[in-house]
Amino acid sequence: MKKNALGLLVAFAVMAPVAAQAAVQLPAGTQELGIQGNAKLGSGWDLNLNGSYGTFVKDNWEVGGTASVAAKDANDAFSGKIGVFTEYNFVNSTNWVPYVGAATELAGLNYNNEDGLEGDAGKSGDSWALNLKLAAGVKYFINPNVALTAEANYNIATDDIEFSSGKAKDSLTNIVFGTRFYF
Repeated sequence: MKKNALGLLVAFAVMAPVAAQAAVQLPAGTQELGIQGNAKLGSGWDLNLNGSYGTFVKDNWEVGGTASVAAKDANDAFSGKIGVFTEYNFVNSTNWVPYVGAATELAGLNYNNEDGLEGDAGKSGDSWALNLKLAAGVKYFINPNVALTAEANYNIATDDIEFSSGKAKDSLTNIVFGTRFYF
C-alpha cells in the first residue's frame, strides 16, 4: 500500500505542472521572438538560419517581420531574405499548437560558379527577387513562455535565389527546427 501511495504521489507531482500549462494561450498583444534553422555539416556544408519577431494582433493571429541568411560552400553561395509574415495558430487544450503561415520577402543571392552550374545562373554574380514562403508547422510549449518548433516551408521566387543539389533554383522546400519565446 505504501508503494502505491508513493507512486501515486510521484505521478501527481510530475503531472501537476503539465496539467497546469496544458491550455496554451496566445492572446492579442503577446509578442514572439523566434529563431529557426537547419544545417548540414562536414564536406559540402550548408547553413540556413531564420529569425522573426511578431505581435499577436488578434487571439492566435500573428503579424511580424522576418530575416533569413543561408550560406553554402558549394559555389560560395550566400543568400539573404528580409520581409513580413503572418501566422495563424490553432490553439487547443494541449501543449501542441499547429500553425500555418505565409511570408513575402525581398531576397538576394551572391555566388561564384567556377565549375559550371546547371541552369541559367551564369558564371558568378548577384540576383534579386521577391520570394513567397508558405509554411506549416507545430509548436510544443515546454512552458508558457517557450515553445520548440518544427516546420516545413515552401519558397517560390521570381528569380533563382536558392542553391540546391548544385543548381540555382527559384523554388525550394525546407524543413526547419527552432525555438520561440513569448512575452
